[in-house]
Amino acid sequence: MTAPDDCVKTEAAEAIVDLAKSGDSPLYVAAMGCVTNVAAALLMAPEIVKDMVVIWTSGYPSSAPHSNRPSLNLVQDVHASRLLFDCGVPHIYLPGYHVGAQLNISLPEMEQFVRGRGAMGDYLYHLYTNNPLHKMFALEDTARRTWVIWDIINIAWLINPEWVPTYLTSSPILTEDLHMQTDPNRHAMAEAHDVQRDDIFIDFYDKLATLS
Repeated sequence: MTAPDDCVKTEAAEAIVDLAKSGDSPLYVAAMGCVTNVAAALLMAPEIVKDMVVIWTSGYPSSAPHSNRPSLNLVQDVHASRLLFDCGVPHIYLPGYHVGAQLNISLPEMEQFVRGRGAMGDYLYHLYTNNPLHKMFALEDTARRTWVIWDIINIAWLINPEWVPTYLTSSPILTEDLHMQTDPNRHAMAEAHDVQRDDIFIDFYDKLATLS
């Protein structure tokens, strides 16, 4: 989005609108990466705000004093991020830093619980051991480093909300310098404050084992 009202029409946005209007309310949207498609859907059909729930991970907790500039999911489309916080759509906000960042996995775990678990397990193992970000960030000793898998927190909440406990708070204002400003008079959102890392990964391993 180049401006707050710039509706970036895409097939994904149109699909969100169609599904939200299908009558099977509410539609749960697990947003991966930036939320351009979600924002476009809400601009195309503002009435669907009452028919959907958006689950999204990005940034710091809304009460944190830090700028959210390090959050790729948020800064890739700041206008879309701001619209999500402002529009009043039911929102499950899952902070990446401090919460989602706990979803680390190690090479020994990949070798024992992922590799050899069907074509899917082998492909995920290949992606882990040939991660282009290791080279991009010039990371050394990758055999002893863990790697965070941020966006599975969205699906984890959908499978079992108890794995990603939340509390109700007011939706923040995303300022020009990408800090979050709280205002108790704004509409509510649910925000995660913890994550049950082991339960999430055990469920992941168990599901992969059925593919062996």
